Amino acid sequence: MIDELRSLAERQAEAAESLRAFSGFKLLHVKRQLGLILTQIGANGVFREYTLHDISHIDEMIKMMDWVIPEPTKAQLAPADWLLIVLSIYFHDLGMLVTRDEFDNRAKSEFPRFKQELLNHNTPEAQHYNAKIQRLDQNDRELFLYQEFVRKHHAERIRYWVTGQLPTELGVSEASVTELSNLLQHLPPVFRSDLGMVCESHHRDDLDDLTKYPVSKPYGNSTAETADVQFAAVILRTVDLLHITSDRTPSLLFRLINPRDPISQAEWSKQQSVRAVRSKPGTDSDGVVSESAPRDTIEVFADFTSEIGFFGLTSCLDYVQ
Repeated sequence: MIDELRSLAERQAEAAESLRAFSGFKLLHVKRQLGLILTQIGANGVFREYTLHDISHIDEMIKMMDWVIPEPTKAQLAPADWLLIVLSIYFHDLGMLVTRDEFDNRAKSEFPRFKQELLNHNTPEAQHYNAKIQRLDQNDRELFLYQEFVRKHHAERIRYWVTGQLPTELGVSEASVTELSNLLQHLPPVFRSDLGMVCESHHRDDLDDLTKYPVSKPYGNSTAETADVQFAAVILRTVDLLHITSDRTPSLLFRLINPRDPISQAEWSKQQSVRAVRSKPGTDSDGVVSESAPRDTIEVFADFTSEIGFFGLTSCLDYVQ
């Protein structure tokens, strides 16, 4: 049971509860419920071979914020900023949740067309997928293909879910939408709309669009109720990309799950190699480490037993850069 909000970011976000715009909202209750919901990602077979997307992933991302966001910037952030950032981290991957009922009703979504287009195109990608799924039995084949369908759309799914919408073309996920709507019912609709957009942004490349992600968006009549939407999206993308340490892929789980999908194998191998990601201490003009010097470099420490891990990590860091 999550008994308190321990991080600086969450405590700052919790302060928004006293503001009129967010009256009735309880962050601790939301995190407790979220912890239970996240355990269901992979529970029904879909995404069972993926790296961990449970509450530990959320906590590590929030912990990273402590050194990713500079101290002077922290002092300028309003409670609405903290709330938007923290909630976007909480919910950004929830679109990967697939209930048994959703999977059983997959034919009512756009999945059949997705599958048809994926497997029938005469492209190297289609040939790759065809060769892969021919090695699976019928049930595993459907699970794998629906997993790919949800993976492609999971960021879009959570944007709709946060605002209480149920676009069945993305999956018949009524139970998920209902549960999420109950958790977020005390948030203003305009805030929920921006929260959904920020959640989706972690799989989009349009963070420079200030029309979509304004730097000053009021949710109430005070500066405390005003947030920088673009900053929230940038922080979400940053800490999500940087959580590549081995704690996300415990070796015991790797042996138990024994991922057969090459994509999952490469991802697990890459992340098992990384033992630490941190802010590099700054140095003064003489090259001496100084607490007052800016920390403008991120260090990644890793050990490799396989070339797959090395090339997987360097490819990942090229994208992060």
